[in-house]
Order: sequence, then C-alpha cells, then structure tokens
Amino acid sequence: MWSFCVVSVVACGGKNEKMQLADGATGDMEAYVSSDVNAIVQAKPEIMVIPSDLLLKSSNCLRTRKVDGQSYTIRNYQKFLLENSDFKTIVSEIQNAFGNAGFPLNDFEQTLKNLDNQYVEDIADNLAQDAKTRLLQAAAPDIILELTYETKADYSKGNNPEKSVNYLLNGIDAYTNKAIVNVSSDGVTGKDLAQIMSKDLVTKLPVLMDEIQETFNDILTRGREITVRVNVAAGSNQNLYDENIEGDTYADVIIDYIKVNTVKGAYKLQVNTANQLSFTNVRINILNDNGTQYGVYDWTRDLQKYLKRNLGLNCENRSQGLGEVVLTIKGM
Repeated sequence: MWSFCVVSVVACGGKNEKMQLADGATGDMEAYVSSDVNAIVQAKPEIMVIPSDLLLKSSNCLRTRKVDGQSYTIRNYQKFLLENSDFKTIVSEIQNAFGNAGFPLNDFEQTLKNLDNQYVEDIADNLAQDAKTRLLQAAAPDIILELTYETKADYSKGNNPEKSVNYLLNGIDAYTNKAIVNVSSDGVTGKDLAQIMSKDLVTKLPVLMDEIQETFNDILTRGREITVRVNVAAGSNQNLYDENIEGDTYADVIIDYIKVNTVKGAYKLQVNTANQLSFTNVRINILNDNGTQYGVYDWTRDLQKYLKRNLGLNCENRSQGLGEVVLTIKGM
C-alpha cells in the first residue's frame, strides 16, 4: 500500500526588528554597491516546518471556493495538527538536524497559537487573505523547502513490516517562488518514518543547508527580489500621468524613487499607464545602516510616506504576499 505526503520547510527572516540577520555578519553592502562583491558571510536564517497543500489535502484540511469565477484556497492548519501526529514527529527530526547545525528555529505549531485563530478563520472566510498567507507573514519566511515522500509497506510479513520511503526535497524562494535547490533519495528503509527520515537526512541535509546559506548570502549581498505595483483606485481624482509642480508625472517620480532606493538601481518596469505602474526584479536592502533588519513592509511604508510627503497622495497598502508591494492611490 502506498501513501503520499508532502511537507514544507521554511527558512525565516522577516520584518521584525530582531538583530539575528546582523549578528556575526562580515559582509559589506556598501562595498558591494561600490565594487564587484560576489558574496558575504552572514548569520543563518530561521527555520520553520509547515505542511504543504498536498499534505493538507490528503487530510481533508484544504478546500477551494469560487467567487465570481475565481478560485480561493482555504487551509485548516489547526485541524491538520490535531489529526496528524506523524507530522510532529517528522518536524522534530528536521528541526533537530537544523538546530544542531546552528540554524535558529521557528516552530509552526507555536506560531499558529500566537496568531488570533478566529481572525485567521475570518480572513479565510472573507477571502481577503488565507491562513497560509497570514501564517507566513507572521513567520516572515525566506526559503521554502517542499518535502515530498512516498511510503510502501508489505503487511504480508506481519503487523510491523519494514517500510520503504522515497522523497524529494525542493527549495523555493518564498518571495519570488523561484526554485533554488533540490535533494532526493529512493528506497530508504526502516521500521518507522522518523527513524527512516532521520537516518537519511543526516547525509542529505548538509547539501541543502549549504544551498540555503549561499542563496541567503546572495540576498544579503544583492538585495531581496520583490515586485512592486502602484494602482489608482476607481473613482480617484488623480492618475499617474498627472504632474507635480516641477512638471514631472507621478509615474516618473515613482520610477526615480525606485532607482534610488534599490540595490544598484535593480528593477524592470513592466507596466506604465495612467492607472498602473508595475515593476519586477526589484532588489531592496534587507539591512539598515545600523545592521537592524529592513523588510518589504518597511520599504513599502517608506514609499507610501514619500508619496504623501512629496506629492500629497493618500495611498493604501494592499500587499498580501511576502515579496509583493501593492499600493493603491486613493486621491489627494
């Protein structure tokens, strides 16, 4: 009999103002801006393990809802934890391995408890923001590692047969959804899942950890990659082609701001109309000059304040995903 499960591992940083990103750092962003710096040595990102959508679905903890032809995903993490003790066992093995390697840990179950559960459910029901988005925003992940595994057991040999496990571990940048690393193993055997995974992860995780660190160092050096979108609300008395007192359009003012407030002016302009500006491959710093963390939320807030101060524009922050900035101009 075959069973199929998936688990995700998340490496976390975030917008809170802890000093972890700066602790032990020897890299120099200023040196990178002025010269050709390839990498920096930096503290390790936090690690968090979460169940994937496929695992939630197999436990009847994931459903979809359609509203006006658009599908929304509803996740029930609380129900999943209550009904899946194996998940906690696997999480413990992975956390022990990362913890022993010096990675700080962020516990999935405790993060859920710290959230207002009713608020999470209300958000999901209103389809404004689902439980996963809320969870990941609270944990502020950097890298997701999606673990897929299959188990096979021959019960003709008794009630406690030897099991065989195949698994694939895919690494994904949580901010861009870009694949960065994967490791796999076929036919690992043992008496229980925890022992099987623990034994094989000892040889596989070092490669994974090295790739995580290399990717994270690249983010610290060249900036975090995000998308930026500035929209004009329906009925607004302003548009992006309106001009300031110096004759520059609002769109040009925003573009100039992004040129200055990105690492080496890295961005791609995708859409430039009277009602929308859209940018991809925007690279932003994730450390302040004093070494404290600087996240996407901080960058968004600074842009919002700049537009208010220099153009008199009232903007609403409608960002939801970790790597996206969405500002809607309401008017003057």
